[in-house]
Amino acid sequence: MQKISITIIILLFLAAETFASDFGIKNYFNSFSKDSSKHHKTSMALGQGASAKGRLVIQPALNFGHHLGFGKLNYGGNNYGSGLIPGVTLNIDYNVHDYVSVGVFYSAAFRNYKTADVFYLGNAFGARVAFHWWQLLDDKLDADLFSSKVDFDVHAHFGAYLVSYKDKIANTKTKAKGFNAGGGIAIRYYFVDHFGVAIEFGYEETSWAKLGFAIKI
Repeated sequence: MQKISITIIILLFLAAETFASDFGIKNYFNSFSKDSSKHHKTSMALGQGASAKGRLVIQPALNFGHHLGFGKLNYGGNNYGSGLIPGVTLNIDYNVHDYVSVGVFYSAAFRNYKTADVFYLGNAFGARVAFHWWQLLDDKLDADLFSSKVDFDVHAHFGAYLVSYKDKIANTKTKAKGFNAGGGIAIRYYFVDHFGVAIEFGYEETSWAKLGFAIKI
């Protein structure tokens, strides 16, 4: 929980610094050249970056591994709280700034244990915020970092989870719920302006890593 809090604090601090710079509240980027500032303004005006204000990104992905609360159910003395339980996640993020996006998520993990006649299902939902630092670097440095196609971010999420198992023989169902928060980093590459691939890893919504598509609107 302490690592989660530190991640969120760092993320919010970076976002605050960025807003302060762009609106003249704090003269944070004085050390950069005038040419870099012109490049930044041009990029902002044209919205050419992979991360640009007003963009909506829909990102469906497959999960790898999981950290949901299945272990709390402990059905029949067996701990199903670890392993490669398959799952999916849907993220919908909106850029409120070239460097900052906010969004919502839904994630699910499921497994059918035929030998025990038990079906496990986990759901998680909530919100997240991301700081798109690669776009910031490309705008501020006098270099071409291919930010029109490449997007790196650091993100944090918070919400809730609900897990359950169903005993098919006894026809009973048991549930557990809890708070869900964490964070990670993401890499996206856009083959064309509106479509690309995305990889995220860390303490994600329900998994340790995600691989999916990024659809930019």
